[in-house]
Amino acid sequence: MNKQTSFGLITTVEVPGALNFKSSCWNENGLLIANYIVDDKQATSEYKIVYSLINQKGEVSNVDSNEGALPILFSNSKGEPFVYYTKGTSNDLKAIIETVNIKGEKERSQTNVDAFQGRFVGCTNESSIFYHVDIWQENEKDTITILRFDNQNKVTQKQLEIPLPKANKIFVENGEIHLITEMEEGWLHRQIDEEGKELKRRILDFDFPFVHEAISLSFQKKSYLLCEENGEIGVVEIEINGDCLYADLFNIGDEFFGTWHPQIIGEGKAAVQFTTEFGNGWLTIQEDELIELFYNKNKKGYKNLLTKETLEIDTNDLALGSINKVNENTFGLVFYPRKQRKETYNKVFILQHSF
Repeated sequence: MNKQTSFGLITTVEVPGALNFKSSCWNENGLLIANYIVDDKQATSEYKIVYSLINQKGEVSNVDSNEGALPILFSNSKGEPFVYYTKGTSNDLKAIIETVNIKGEKERSQTNVDAFQGRFVGCTNESSIFYHVDIWQENEKDTITILRFDNQNKVTQKQLEIPLPKANKIFVENGEIHLITEMEEGWLHRQIDEEGKELKRRILDFDFPFVHEAISLSFQKKSYLLCEENGEIGVVEIEINGDCLYADLFNIGDEFFGTWHPQIIGEGKAAVQFTTEFGNGWLTIQEDELIELFYNKNKKGYKNLLTKETLEIDTNDLALGSINKVNENTFGLVFYPRKQRKETYNKVFILQHSF
């Protein structure tokens, strides 16, 4: 079912039984999502993984899979969709990367890899990059997983430890990999290559509110960091020479509990999803300018705090599952009903949002 709104096209994907949203990614044919689906609403039957492609008209194509668990969708540098999943027991665990072929026009390609952790954070010219920070072990180094694809979409895998300090924010663009994290002397900004070799570094001297995400990082142009403390959202602008300036953007009155890795949606533009004690939402930022800020507080709908417009979907008791670029200045957002742990839901909502 489709509904055209002033915020964009909303597509509802609904099943008779129960559904559990797992992941999403963009590809040239539209937004691809992966769900666990079971036949009964009590979710007592065996689940299957269903991949659904939603094109720009809201048309939905599905393909079922009985293979694996915990599917993570991502793309290669050509924009082709892949899934990483595991199968087997803890004593015989297999990890697999496979092409996702909705329309059946290509032969399925499958590669066994070593199991890894991390978020998909983008692509270099030849590789897909995943980054993992162990938040529980103070001395555990960050790890980066690099997946390089050949012409037949077979994968060569490389897993590297990043020298301390840990808890880096990462930014991948134009074939470059940048890291930034706080240390005693200041903020360490590093550029590395796909072998883990450090190419450049600098120490930045600033003491600004808590840095949540790197919107952009570069040694050749200005960089931007997203900050928030006690509900006050701000941005750090880093000059090429290393000088840093801070600017307040908006005070939503509630502290961020968490943020997700920024999704680049245009030149200098990024969308970031967040949660608070009272709800969830997303913001869109271009360099040091806040373009929009949607916040669903206390189940009252996603209100753009800059324009006071409100996006209402279903009962409004929703969680934001993911954000992915669809095309220039358009991105797809996946919402699902918020439920208690043992409760189920049977539909998700996809908004193709332009600004």
